[in-house]
Amino acid sequence: MSKVYVFGPIHLFGKSYLPIYRHLTKLCKKHFDKVIGTYPDFWNSKESPQEFYGRTYKTITDCDLFIGEVSSPSIGVGMEFQMAQEHGIPCIALCKKGIKPSKMIAGIPCTKKIIYYKDIADLSKQLEKAVKQWE
Repeated sequence: MSKVYVFGPIHLFGKSYLPIYRHLTKLCKKHFDKVIGTYPDFWNSKESPQEFYGRTYKTITDCDLFIGEVSSPSIGVGMEFQMAQEHGIPCIALCKKGIKPSKMIAGIPCTKKIIYYKDIADLSKQLEKAVKQWE
């Protein structure tokens, strides 16, 4: 079974990314057996911080691909890229055009591709092409 985890900031900037997360979840459902994502899976968690960390860690380490939105700074998303790196899970970073992603995200070996997008339509077209190798 192929699994993808789609994640990005949920606290400081998360609500502005909700349309993107919703769209990515739909798009990935065409290519993967299981899609786990920021929306709706992690958005309204009532877990303790320790439970949230444990669930996130297990989710990432059980996936075939991690897709992370990196346009806005997020310590959590950076940690998730590191978790993926430690477990040999390939990552695709998503970044709005005109924004430079962190050098750490761009440089971590698990980042196999950075997709710079101008809008949801552009992101869809590029991501559709990129995920085919992990189907």
